[in-house]
Amino acid sequence: MSPISFIVGIFATLAAAAAQPPVHPPVQPGEIRTFRDWSVGCDNNGNCQAVSLVPDEGGAGFDDWDGPISIVRTAGSDDIFKIRVLFQPGDMDRYRMIIDGKLVDTGAIVQGDYPIEIVGTDAEKVAKAIINGKDLVIEGPGGENITQISLAGSSAALRYIDEKQQRAGTGTALVAKGTRAFRPANIEVPTILVDRWKASTLAPETGDIVALVEKSRCKDERYGLVEDQIFPLGKRGNRFRALVLISCGSGAYNFSSAPYIGEYVENPHATSGWTFTPARFDRQPSWGGEGTDPLLVNAGWDELDQKLSSYGKGRGLGDCGSAENYIWDGDMFRMIDASAMPECRGAYAWITIWRANYRILEETAAPAE
Repeated sequence: MSPISFIVGIFATLAAAAAQPPVHPPVQPGEIRTFRDWSVGCDNNGNCQAVSLVPDEGGAGFDDWDGPISIVRTAGSDDIFKIRVLFQPGDMDRYRMIIDGKLVDTGAIVQGDYPIEIVGTDAEKVAKAIINGKDLVIEGPGGENITQISLAGSSAALRYIDEKQQRAGTGTALVAKGTRAFRPANIEVPTILVDRWKASTLAPETGDIVALVEKSRCKDERYGLVEDQIFPLGKRGNRFRALVLISCGSGAYNFSSAPYIGEYVENPHATSGWTFTPARFDRQPSWGGEGTDPLLVNAGWDELDQKLSSYGKGRGLGDCGSAENYIWDGDMFRMIDASAMPECRGAYAWITIWRANYRILEETAAPAE
C-alpha cells in the first residue's frame, strides 16, 4: 500500500467514526432503601446520602420536627463527608446537638440551604455518636427546640453506605469497620455529547397546537385553566424544531404536561407544515413510567441551556416524590440528574440517584463549495 493510500484510509476511518452517533451508557438510577426511621441511597458514581424521617412507630407526628438530618459521603479517594440539618433558622445564631443527653457538637447557624453543616473529622465524630445513639435533639442558644430526630435505623443506613462504597471491612467504614485498606472503585460519571443547533425563533402557531391537542392523549384531560407552552429548539439547514408542552391535567399541587417535538422542513415546493412526535427520553420521567408516552409533572424549561425538568410531589408538603432533569442533545432528552424520596415522612432533602455531565460539541464547518 502506498503512503498516500494509507493516509487516505486513516482519514476515511476517522470520518466514519465521527459520523457514528455517540454511545451513551444506559441510565440506571440507584435504589433507595428505608431502615426504620432513615432512608438511604446512592447515585451511579457511588456517592451516598442517608436522610432521617419523622418517626413512624407510635404514630409520631411533626410536633418536635423542623427538618431532617442528611449524611452525605462521596465514594472516591477525596472522601467528602458532611452532616447537614435542614430547618428554618429564624433569629437563632448558634446550635447545640445532643444525643441521648450528651452534647456531641455545637457551632454557628448560618443563612442558606443548610443552616447547620458539619464536615470532615467533626462529621465523622457526630456520625459515630449517631450510630450508637437512640435520640438526637438540636437546640438553639436559649434551649429552644430546633428539631428532634429518631436514630432508629441510622446504623443500618450507614452500614448500607459502607457496603455500597466497598468500605466494609476497611478502616474507613463507619459501621462495618475492619483492617483492610480502602481502594475506591474507579467509576466514571457518564458524559453526554450535546449537538446544539443554531438559534431560531420559528415555532408552531396556535392552529398547529389545537390540531395536536385533538390527536393527543391529553384531549380529555384538559379542564380548568390550561396553558400549553412552545419553545424553539433551533435550526439546521432547512429543518426547524420546537418543544411543545401540552397541558395534560392537574391536581392540587401537580400539573401534568405531555412533551412533543415539532419539526418543520422549509421547502418552497411543499406546504406540509409542522409535524409532531412524542419527545424521546433515554430514561422516561418517573411520573409517566416506562413503556408509555412520556408525561412530565410541574415541568420547567431552561431556554438558554435547553434543559427540561420534571418535579412530581407525592403530597403538598413536598417531602416525597421524584425529580428529573434532562438536557436536549439535538435529538432526544438525556437525563443529567435525578433525585427521589419514596417516604412521605418529612424528608425535604431528597436523595440523588443519578448524575451525568454533558459537553456541547463544536459545530463542524460546512465544506467550501
